Amino acid sequence: MAASVAATVALPSLTQNGAKVALQAAEQHALEIGVPMSIAVVDAHTHLLAFTRLDGANITSIKRAIDLAATAAGDRQPTPTYQESSNLNSAIPTTSIGSGIPMFSPSNTNNILGAIACSSGSPHQDEAAAQAGRDAVLALIQKEKQDNDRRLESERQAVLNLWKEKEEEVGSLREELERGSKRMRFDEYSVRKGSICLSSAGSAHGRTPDTPPEEGEIQPSFVGEVALGREYDL
Repeated sequence: MAASVAATVALPSLTQNGAKVALQAAEQHALEIGVPMSIAVVDAHTHLLAFTRLDGANITSIKRAIDLAATAAGDRQPTPTYQESSNLNSAIPTTSIGSGIPMFSPSNTNNILGAIACSSGSPHQDEAAAQAGRDAVLALIQKEKQDNDRRLESERQAVLNLWKEKEEEVGSLREELERGSKRMRFDEYSVRKGSICLSSAGSAHGRTPDTPPEEGEIQPSFVGEVALGREYDL
């Protein structure tokens, strides 16, 4: 199965592509402020999607970043809002200090997509880097939505244009059929009228319409006189 290139899927949950976007944005922020960090991104089910440790980041920041991200996704809230404590009864490794930032769907804030966490800098630095990663994902999701909306609008316009073209074709065919029907009625009327005229003309000459003109033009009196043997002076 081909890998998805979208930021999220229908579950919804963050995809590998979305995780890479978050990771790269957080890493870029860490490099800009000159603080090496460990950065972790998890999906909505707290499973690790992407991780990186910049050169110089503390070894202890590896597990810490992963735990922070899992905590934020599992509890659906940023870890900086917690008080310093540890939930020993949870099946998910949790920590309450640091920069775990959950990512929610822009269209429905009840749908969590995943979380990102950074570790090795100060709490403020880690949180700012994590927020940069989250914002990059949300921007990508918004762009995907806009692209999809434009695609749907383009398809809708194409369908409407095709519908209009077909309506025009149907209208032209209807007009042509109506003209043809009128011609047929006119021709039928002309034939009928011509037959009536021929019938009237035949009656006036003492013949039926089917009688050849040559026969119809012979005068009955002349035929009778020839039959009696009457002589004519030529």
